Amino acid sequence: MNMRGFFLTIAAAAAAAAAAGCATHPETPANETEKRYFDAWMQVNHPDWTKSEHWIYIDEDNEITGDGEEISDGYLFVEYAVRDLSGNITSSTREEDAMKLNTYKEQNYYGPEVWMTSSMTAGVYYAMFDLGGMRTGGRRQAIIPGWMSSSARYDTEEEYLKNVTGNSNAIYDIEFVGQTEDISAWQSDRMAEFVEDNQLGLFTQLSPSDTAETGFYYEGEIYADGALAGYDTERLDTDTASTLFATDTTVYINYIGRRLDGQAFDTTIERVAKDNNIYTSGKEYAPVKITWGENYSSIKMGDDGNSVITGFAKTLWRMSCREGVTRAAGMFWSDFGYNYSGSGDMIPGYAPLIFEIEFTENPEE
Repeated sequence: MNMRGFFLTIAAAAAAAAAAGCATHPETPANETEKRYFDAWMQVNHPDWTKSEHWIYIDEDNEITGDGEEISDGYLFVEYAVRDLSGNITSSTREEDAMKLNTYKEQNYYGPEVWMTSSMTAGVYYAMFDLGGMRTGGRRQAIIPGWMSSSARYDTEEEYLKNVTGNSNAIYDIEFVGQTEDISAWQSDRMAEFVEDNQLGLFTQLSPSDTAETGFYYEGEIYADGALAGYDTERLDTDTASTLFATDTTVYINYIGRRLDGQAFDTTIERVAKDNNIYTSGKEYAPVKITWGENYSSIKMGDDGNSVITGFAKTLWRMSCREGVTRAAGMFWSDFGYNYSGSGDMIPGYAPLIFEIEFTENPEE
């Protein structure tokens, strides 16, 4: 069918909807017009795609099957691109798409995201699980009507049409990279591998089993007379460890926050910011004030007394438990960081993070 025929089909659908509305029903049922438009669009553009048992459409002919394990409920590692029905990319995890859109930034994270099956929208869930389900290494395209963009599950398409409104139709290009039942264990394994490989020259005195506490690695450097005199790797639980600092003690620090791939996402050091493409002109790069509290969760940063993420606070607290520690590195899982949501374009969900921290002088003195 040519485009003229397509618009005639849409016009006919709209006329039928209007006629039905003028007959016996004072109000048009929810999503009726949208469904007629969507069905006509599918008939013109993708008449051969398979409608699954859950009312989404999958391109079976061009699917990459994948030869890995079968998909199951839990945490899925997924690469994807989402387009509207005009073909415009609205979101993507892929570096090549960012380059096409002229939005690529070297410091941003590109790669698989973690999707938890229990919180996926119905349409996306069925896109991965219908037609026998995907396998790792597999890739498929699916078209999901807007009324299937619901976190609720219904037994019939009519119930989706009745209850889910205001969402856009979308074309998903999904690549299933891997999965895990236990996202905490997966993060622990990544951190252990980081220690094992001695990446970035951090945690040089530890073995992968030497966690300071669950989900947290720590290694401090002890200095005497300006020279490195030893390391602090003692296992201390920050919930009960005693600090050498009194409450309301003020110290100043420089720090670097990194992903496990080494990319810095935040720092007080101008050189590091420039080297990692995160420099912001007009921002003051200087040591920042830290104010102690009764425990690590009450540590505050800056003159405004801002809170800090848990892993950062735990690293600071551990530094204060041993005389002579002036530099340290803390690595922690996302429970102590930004959890499932991540932060901005640089920190994905469920990402372990590293902070390198150094006590320094008050910059105003």
